[in-house]
Amino acid sequence: MSRETRKSFIIKTAAAAAALSIPGAGLFSEEKPRPAMKFGKPKKALVVWYSQTGHTRRIGRIIARAWERKGLKVTTADYREIDAAAAPSYDIIAVGSPVYYLDVPGNLMEWISSVPAIDGIPVAAFVTFGGKGDNQHNTACAILEALAGKGGVPAGMGLFGNMSTYAPTWSMGNESRILKFRNLPDGETYARARACAADILGTVRRGTPFPAEMRFEAGTIFRHLPQIAGTRFLIGEHRVDRTRCIQCLRCEKGCPVQAIHPGEGSVERKKCILCMGCVNNCPADAVAMTFLGRKVYGFREFLRRNNIEIAEPEELAD
Repeated sequence: MSRETRKSFIIKTAAAAAALSIPGAGLFSEEKPRPAMKFGKPKKALVVWYSQTGHTRRIGRIIARAWERKGLKVTTADYREIDAAAAPSYDIIAVGSPVYYLDVPGNLMEWISSVPAIDGIPVAAFVTFGGKGDNQHNTACAILEALAGKGGVPAGMGLFGNMSTYAPTWSMGNESRILKFRNLPDGETYARARACAADILGTVRRGTPFPAEMRFEAGTIFRHLPQIAGTRFLIGEHRVDRTRCIQCLRCEKGCPVQAIHPGEGSVERKKCILCMGCVNNCPADAVAMTFLGRKVYGFREFLRRNNIEIAEPEELAD
């Protein structure tokens, strides 16, 4: 067997194995029949998100505003501010997330797992990703699958690109990879978010479920690898510099696993899930982190150094 043939065989074998292992390849099987969608004219909607630098939150707010303009009463918030027990009281539920190490963040999935039965309620997913992205389709499907496991019926999903917010990339001198997408999100991104909101609402009014199916992507295999553990191995210093800290507590409030303690200047390294939210959002550059021995600086500083200002969509500018 030639080298190219062996390479092709390995790729095809890995692809086939990954396809068989995709947990949501067919959200509804014969063993788990699809519940009937509650459709018609919805009155109440819930839009929740997990967002560390604002990209996913921005899309969620656009979707919410579009539904408000159609007469719906919409509740919007970070998932940590919403009681999952209230989910069954809504007519539509939309959940948003960034692609996190090629998958849905575990902390968001834990919230979804705490949602009670929502039999027949239409559900949607919106996902943001950096640069060209990878596995964003399956990330959205994984959210829909988790909600379908609670009885929700998929009504749509949207995928929205932006600049990557993974701080080690530019901190290691790879700014060019990020800057290729410095224009994102843009007006077209926001227009697609509005169209996504309209499509979801149209699906709910028609009562025809959205065909959410996983598919093989490059990141399908790698999402199962211990990526967070591998990244943690490359992180050296990770603490709060108390001489720079202004005690705004933004890092503490934003940490999804309560691993950072600015008052003590410490980070619980084993507990941390390396979302980079603390370093990205600190206004005083007080989160001291190194990656392969080099200082990591945050998204705010990256924008400042490159003279980038993210344009807000018109409906959120007021």
